[in-house]
Amino acid sequence: MRRFIKKGLCLSLATVLAVSTYGCGKKSGSDDSILNEASKSSKDYVFATEIYDFAEYMSKINRVSNVGDRVYASTYNIDDHIEIYSFNSDGSDVETVKIPCTENENFAYISFDADGNIYGIDNVYSWSYEDEDGEMHIYDDAETPESSELENSADVEASLTEEPTASASAEATEITEAAEDVSEGEATEDVSSEDDFDSKMMPEESGDDEIYLVKYDKDGNLLEKVDLKAEFPQEEYISVNSFAVTDDGTCIMSLEQGIISYSSNKGFKKIIENKSTSDYLYYQLYKGFKGQLFVSYYDDNGNNLCTFDPESGTIGTPSKAITAYSEKSFFGGNGYDLYMSDSNGIFGYDIASDSMTKLVDYIDSDIESSGSIPSAAAISDGEFVACLPDADYNFYLARLTKVAPEDVKEKKIITLGGNYIDYDVRKLAFAFNKNNSEYKIKFVDYSSYATEENYNAGSEKLNMDIISGNTPDILVISDDLPVDSYINKGLFTDLTHYLQNDPDITENDMITNIVDAFKTGDKLYQLVPSFYFSTMIMKSKYAEGRDYLTFKDCDELMKSMGSNKQTAFGLETREGFLEQGIRYSGNTYIDWENKTCHFDSESFIEFLEFSKDFVEEYPDNVWEDYKDTLYRTDDALFCIMSFSDFREYQYWKQGMFGTDISFVGYPNDMGINNSIIYPSKRLAISSQSKNKDAAWEYLKMFLTEEYQDDCYCFPIRKSSYDKKAEEITHKPYYIEDGKKVEYEDTCYIGGQDIPLKPLSKDEVLEVTNFIKSLTLVNNYNSNVNNIIFEEASAYYSGQKSAKEAADIIQSRLSIYVNENS
Repeated sequence: MRRFIKKGLCLSLATVLAVSTYGCGKKSGSDDSILNEASKSSKDYVFATEIYDFAEYMSKINRVSNVGDRVYASTYNIDDHIEIYSFNSDGSDVETVKIPCTENENFAYISFDADGNIYGIDNVYSWSYEDEDGEMHIYDDAETPESSELENSADVEASLTEEPTASASAEATEITEAAEDVSEGEATEDVSSEDDFDSKMMPEESGDDEIYLVKYDKDGNLLEKVDLKAEFPQEEYISVNSFAVTDDGTCIMSLEQGIISYSSNKGFKKIIENKSTSDYLYYQLYKGFKGQLFVSYYDDNGNNLCTFDPESGTIGTPSKAITAYSEKSFFGGNGYDLYMSDSNGIFGYDIASDSMTKLVDYIDSDIESSGSIPSAAAISDGEFVACLPDADYNFYLARLTKVAPEDVKEKKIITLGGNYIDYDVRKLAFAFNKNNSEYKIKFVDYSSYATEENYNAGSEKLNMDIISGNTPDILVISDDLPVDSYINKGLFTDLTHYLQNDPDITENDMITNIVDAFKTGDKLYQLVPSFYFSTMIMKSKYAEGRDYLTFKDCDELMKSMGSNKQTAFGLETREGFLEQGIRYSGNTYIDWENKTCHFDSESFIEFLEFSKDFVEEYPDNVWEDYKDTLYRTDDALFCIMSFSDFREYQYWKQGMFGTDISFVGYPNDMGINNSIIYPSKRLAISSQSKNKDAAWEYLKMFLTEEYQDDCYCFPIRKSSYDKKAEEITHKPYYIEDGKKVEYEDTCYIGGQDIPLKPLSKDEVLEVTNFIKSLTLVNNYNSNVNNIIFEEASAYYSGQKSAKEAADIIQSRLSIYVNENS
């Protein structure tokens, strides 16, 4: 039989270098340094990738498993059916089975027994849509819509097929990165977001959803269809959270009610019963090597992985080989008892030793995944079949095979570290690694140190590494790091030389004042690819031409409008107002370069006094009475707001305020408009790095037109900024049949749709001129804030005067700044 595998993307991985023996996450206080691990060179975890291309709907595959050496892959709904492929791991001997389904039907957890019989959970939804004539159509399992209104039915179906996550602890980051119908329960990138639904699609409360356990033979003939609602007639809602099939065809299901089993011969059996809502655990089921079953669940101790005996209902002791609070997924196959995938690679789990062994490193293998792999199957510990994402999170089915260490080419390692490494940073690193024959970037994500008890453990560990001289080559600087202190200590490389001498990019290509704002003197130690700005906005008619307001100005306007601080600033709290004021202060109160503080100034004392009358905190039910028209009706006057693009200006001017608005900065007695620049991200190169030139080649990728044109916030590149400015002067559009189709943009305020018109050239110029006037940068330091909040509370409670509190703040922070500069 001809083999249908496209030798694509990563077959050149035989030339790749694997780097670190990265464990399964770290806890705060661990003696091992993930930076040191990432810097080590190893060739033991490199796998080559071959992309399967044996069927039309390969991109629709969302679940893969194996029984012995036979691989099974299934798709989500394709019009009127799903497809199930059975094949050898080399792509040969492909057999296809089609299972019919309706538009409002979803097959989940497709599984197989030793004979190749097909099992799954069939969800039938009752939903409706409104046609062009306003007539409501309700569908059940006997009817499917034929109207062209539902031309994106595949997307709708994808949305309906999302399953529960494997662990309640999994934190979404950036982008959900899994195929929808996997035993680990991650959602596919193909799953449409709420915004993707046609606004005319809506649930019909009178309809009843149905849920069945189904069994087909290997040719797709229906053998059984069991109504799960009939098994729990007293329950209003039934949902299967996880599902596994033993080799003999016994179905194990995890529901809110507990874990049950079903077989044709024995019927239903309760294995574990959750007697109350407080007992409920999201048990996820996995079938490992030789039929061994496992469960994972999340409780007060975090993630747990245990063996499971369905006969006795016994759940084993939780494994100590996995960390409690890191994102991961599990899958079965041959070789190890079970396999685990996390954000770094694939590991094999051995029950006897309760240990994880690293097998695959994503970076070394050029696998572009920033999280666990959604669905995979182990042919052996040296061969896997998996659903993998590309750089844009389009999934494909691939075969992974181990590359012999002697065939792996050496590369120099560049470490890239941060408390959290986002999608953009990872995506460009993947591209750098593919295109660079001499260097490879390895991630050092300190967020792996975080625990439920100490969410900041990652930034604390990173800070300790930096000040001790153990800094990654490239650093992603988060808000909770004292960047000014690092710069004063000489820990970062001046990038000015690179900008001046780079043949592709110059400083003149950038918005000059934004670049200058992040300079220290005439040196540039941090690269900011894009930005947003924060300010206070108000109706222009009340600003009366002023570009800033004093505290007295605010008091007088509130008095004239019959307002107060509890309403005039929206729902701003006392601590929120105080924190924002510190952010907007720039170097007014702290000058890190000269190691001086000015918290005993009249300006800070007045700021402290003005903040006192704000609400300490609002009750949880405050949003029940919240009205989104409060700025239109002058019930609120001032809004402290961040703008990341032109559309937000359009929304607040035309929608929330409904009239002209002015950017007046934060209230202050300094006589300036102290609006601030927020960096979308900040990157720096360690002054100790031995690979500065190569690190710059990576950093400059953030300044290319390709990246800048597509970035979320205001781009720092002039040409890309101009494109976004031009775009907002036209109606939004989508592409249909290769043609641009414009539509009317609206926002929903006060129970009605408010039209949003394209901005005029003058409005764009107003925003642009304001951006060009900005010089202050977001100023945040958690240690500084904590000292201010602590001493300010003594003033708020009446124990000290504002001046007394300010004097103590001045004393404490003067010591802190001198010790940390």
